[in-house]
Amino acid sequence: MKIDIHTHTKKIKQGDSVHRNIDVNKFSEIIKETDVKILAITNHNYFDYEQYLQFKSSVDGICQIWPGVEFDVVEDENRAHLIVIVNPKNSESFNQRVNEVIGTTTADNFTISIDDVVANFDDLDAIFIAHYHSKKPNLLDKDVDKLLELVTNQKRVLKEASNSISAGIYINHGHNSIHGSDVHNWDNYVKDSNNLPELRLPVESFEQFCLLLDKDDTTIKTILDKKTKESIQINPFGIAELINLDIYNDINIFFGSKGTGKTDILKALSTYYNGKGFTTEVYESNSKKLDDVFDLKGNQLIIDVENLGIDNCSNELASLRNASEKEVTSLSTYLRYYSAEATNKITKSIKVNQFTLLDENSPKRSFEEVKNYFKSFNDFKNYFNEDAKLKEIVGDELLTDLDTLITKILDKINLETDKRFIDFKSISFFNNLIQVFVSEISKKTGQPEKPTKTGFSEYASNRISIEKNVKKILENILKSISPIVEEVGDLGEKGKLFCQTNLLIQNGVISDSDYKHVQSKTKIPQKSVASQIEIISKHIYANTLFEKIDELKKIEGAETVASIDDLLLFHKHFVLDGKVYTPSNGESSMVLLHNELMKDKEIYLIDEPEKSLGNDYISEVIVPLIKELAKSGKKIIIATHDANIAVRTLPYNSIYREHDINGYYTYSGNPFSNSLICNSSTKANLDWKLISMKTLEGGKSAFGERGKIYGNT
Repeated sequence: MKIDIHTHTKKIKQGDSVHRNIDVNKFSEIIKETDVKILAITNHNYFDYEQYLQFKSSVDGICQIWPGVEFDVVEDENRAHLIVIVNPKNSESFNQRVNEVIGTTTADNFTISIDDVVANFDDLDAIFIAHYHSKKPNLLDKDVDKLLELVTNQKRVLKEASNSISAGIYINHGHNSIHGSDVHNWDNYVKDSNNLPELRLPVESFEQFCLLLDKDDTTIKTILDKKTKESIQINPFGIAELINLDIYNDINIFFGSKGTGKTDILKALSTYYNGKGFTTEVYESNSKKLDDVFDLKGNQLIIDVENLGIDNCSNELASLRNASEKEVTSLSTYLRYYSAEATNKITKSIKVNQFTLLDENSPKRSFEEVKNYFKSFNDFKNYFNEDAKLKEIVGDELLTDLDTLITKILDKINLETDKRFIDFKSISFFNNLIQVFVSEISKKTGQPEKPTKTGFSEYASNRISIEKNVKKILENILKSISPIVEEVGDLGEKGKLFCQTNLLIQNGVISDSDYKHVQSKTKIPQKSVASQIEIISKHIYANTLFEKIDELKKIEGAETVASIDDLLLFHKHFVLDGKVYTPSNGESSMVLLHNELMKDKEIYLIDEPEKSLGNDYISEVIVPLIKELAKSGKKIIIATHDANIAVRTLPYNSIYREHDINGYYTYSGNPFSNSLICNSSTKANLDWKLISMKTLEGGKSAFGERGKIYGNT
């Protein structure tokens, strides 16, 4: 459908070509030879109302003729052209205004300001088209900005380019642009019309063209940006009814009475797209609960405390549970040994059993320290050798140099590891040798073993080790954890709703019923275990220490607490303005639908999104969101009974399902063409507006009645 928003039918100014003059008969013949379906007459500073009516009548049913004028505008001494086109319904008022504004001034001498243009014509449902950039004489950017600030609807301001290529470039850079023929010679119009812009969708009236402007900024088709459609055949009801559909990468609305199979069609479309490699499912309102979606019961909640900067203390808890007293060598042991006189000659000659045991702990720690260094450097080497992306960024040369350096470091650490291992094992073997000799001499001679150590070091070290373990456990139990907060959605004027997970570690005193165990265990063992560990901490150097440890072991189910993870408690809830909040069913529906539309998907299949939603939320949140998705080229396919969604989204594709005694029928159309065409061609076309009012508003009379009621209040 071609459109020409800039034509001349008369030589008005001195510089105009005489070939712009055309009579009604020739005009009618030329238009019939073209694909131009909308044409605006825009002579310079002049509007011939009688000619407009004649031309309009001559091509009635073939081409729409719109009234307009190309004004000479002066702003800050800059002269430019600004086209004003008004709703044909206001053509008579437009004629009067033009005559009043121009008065007796000649077309060659007349100029007007942007302020006066808007003040005189904006209320006539006008479209303003400014000569822009290479289209001379052009408005400057600051003048266009001024025009945008003054008009009622900024979508009605277009920038006229000099040709289709320029218009396409402007559109691709976010400008609302169009171009016209600016005809100089009507004898060439048939040929020149081939280069005119084509509307993205056919429209049958000025109002519907304005709807298309409101729909999106790219009003004309360009190679750079156009909507595409996919022709699909599905059989949601079996082979008895095959349905052929055109689905656009825009808004596709299914509407019709209850029971006409809209939900089944959505499911069939989901199956179709899944078969093509997409991952889709039909979003059905009220099919899911907000509590389950955000898992308030914590059935899927997995928390690792080490990811929160807390040691799980699994080794320390195991050591504490298995701890036992280390005995000190009693004086009686020394007395028995030294009271018995060695009589065996061989025994007297052996000196090994007289040696003192050496300290093993220090060389052992020294060996483990260097062993950890070796592991860290080796892990680092494996990391940068295996990371392909790092190689792409850094390059082989640098990584080879690094690998060589790390290898040298590892070799040096390895040598030190061997040395410290030998030192540690030498002392260990030496001590074992002494203990074996002492034990064997006692067995062979029947004499008491010689005490090789007092045992106090082991006794004290054991208590210190227990203290360290208990201290570490308690320190981690007492650590605070920041709540985990995730945004749920927007509740409009109430604000944003969040899901907050509070985490606590059971310290033996927490009894809040709101908190549950992450590991789904009962509270009693965890609380008792944590409390008993606190008691143990107060008896580290008392004779009763191991009694308290034994009490820990006897707690029923104590073995289930193997780490700090097993002491973790959670309270997951919704929060609004920092306070616990329970959303209503309607609010839950609002949030779930909002989240569905916020997902980054190529195809959205939504069934009756209006369920449990208020009209204000649909109008203020959902409709704008759907429009934004359409601008991004997404396929939005919605089955609805709601007028706001079906009409105010300005769908590229309206699919109407009808049922009568003969069966089911599918119609396709849109608000721009105002028609619904039966896909099977077995029934006559329907009026989109009337069917929409009947199906979505309860009929024209009900719609009008509501309008009267609203008007009387």
